[in-house]
Amino acid sequence: MKRILLAVITLVFISQTIFASGEVIVKPNLAAVKVFLRGAELKQSAKVKLEKGINEVILTGIASNIDRNSINVSGKGDGVIISVVQRFDYLRSPEKNPDVKALEDSLESLNKQLSFKQRDQEVLYTELDMIVSNKSIGNEKVGVTVTELQKMADFYRKRVTEMKTMLLDLTAQSKKIQKNVEKVQKQLYELNNKLNKPTNEVAVSVSAKTSGTFDLELSYIVYDAGWVPTYNIRVEKINTPAQLNYIANVYQNSGFDWNDVDIVLSTRDPNRNNTKPELFPWYLNFLHPLGFQREKGGMMKAVSMNAVAQDAAPVLAESMADYYEAVETQLAVEFTPSLKYSIPSDNKQHSVAIKDYNVKADYEYYAVPKLDNNAFLVALLTDWSEFNLLPGEANIYFENSYVGKTHINPETTKDTLAVSLGRDENVSVSREQLKDFTEDKFLSSDIERTFAYEIKIKNNKKGAVNLTVEEQIPISQHEDIVVKVIELSGGKYNRENGELKWNVDVDGGKSVSKKLVFSVRHPKDKQIQGL
Repeated sequence: MKRILLAVITLVFISQTIFASGEVIVKPNLAAVKVFLRGAELKQSAKVKLEKGINEVILTGIASNIDRNSINVSGKGDGVIISVVQRFDYLRSPEKNPDVKALEDSLESLNKQLSFKQRDQEVLYTELDMIVSNKSIGNEKVGVTVTELQKMADFYRKRVTEMKTMLLDLTAQSKKIQKNVEKVQKQLYELNNKLNKPTNEVAVSVSAKTSGTFDLELSYIVYDAGWVPTYNIRVEKINTPAQLNYIANVYQNSGFDWNDVDIVLSTRDPNRNNTKPELFPWYLNFLHPLGFQREKGGMMKAVSMNAVAQDAAPVLAESMADYYEAVETQLAVEFTPSLKYSIPSDNKQHSVAIKDYNVKADYEYYAVPKLDNNAFLVALLTDWSEFNLLPGEANIYFENSYVGKTHINPETTKDTLAVSLGRDENVSVSREQLKDFTEDKFLSSDIERTFAYEIKIKNNKKGAVNLTVEEQIPISQHEDIVVKVIELSGGKYNRENGELKWNVDVDGGKSVSKKLVFSVRHPKDKQIQGL
């Protein structure tokens, strides 16, 4: 019986040894990255030499914060992947971060400098003690001359002064080095606290039919990454196409740098809920006024009038807002840059150029004299919808100078994208009220007020300009308020929104005037809001 038990124990020990010898630890290389608007898919690959039988392959050096549900492992070789398990190893030491190594090297250098200064201080203190201990140059039998005493005093004073000055300098230098040591130690402590996390790894069990090389590919999604679309709109001069630079600001904090890798940018968002929305019954009911019911103790409680009458009322368990979801209609688009990029794991945005487009543009001057006395040059960009743009900020440059920012929103912008290139100080627009035409008439119970304005456009440029001037006429929202248009000077008037526009050509050095006259009639015992 003892022999059988020993045989079983030996067999178990041998099996465990074989299994342990089949464990292969490998750090896969980063092969490609697909960055979503929020999140990124990392693909890593490794070549592994396996023995025939069951092998445990430990893939280490992967991102620290991954979605374990997204882990996918595939392989090429004469074998079968049996299982894939994501786990944390608290004992395995991660590869030292370059920033930590740089700080440790700096700390070592500073400590060495501090040791040298402290050594020099000790030497000086020893010499100073020796001089002080042997300052007596005579005894009872041997006297000293005045000259010898003078020389000794001079030497003592000079040397002691030199040594104490050197000690003061060394003390000051040591304090300065010590402060730098403390700063580096604090920085190193914070960085180590941030980086000293358990090693994230994926254990892959592979049953190899024969000994040989096995190619493993690992992919997973991390959420500490993403990209933000931004744009540069450049116009060198009018009557030329505008240049649109499509830029992605990529950020990542996966735990390791993405060095010289193919980065695909996708407009897809893996965080978005992909479940089809469901409609629920839409209930309508009358609005019930509130009543008050006295409770015990004299307290009053607000309740529905139906509740007072019936003591019960149906309650809706859910509202439409619980099932409301904004669905993005634009399909996902992927951008593959022609160059490889390196994105450090610092959670900062790094610019990646996607593509440059030449956009057809028309240029017009616009003015709103009611709000501003200058004309604004506007670029009207057309045929831009084919570029698969996303909402984002755009920097505007005109004639190689920065003008300002605008916001591009393809979901709401129409066929033409208007981009303001800034104000032109050489085209001025004024709006003055004409007092001779402005008057108030009292008609029985009503009052009729007439308003007149002169809009004057002056072109101080040498060449002619085409200008669209925008004005407005108030819109009545009550039948007792009557707005009457008297003079428009040929402007196009939209009665629905009160918008009035003039399109005028102004020669260089010339001026053009337009007149606007309208009246408002209303009961004289009522005040008009907004007039």
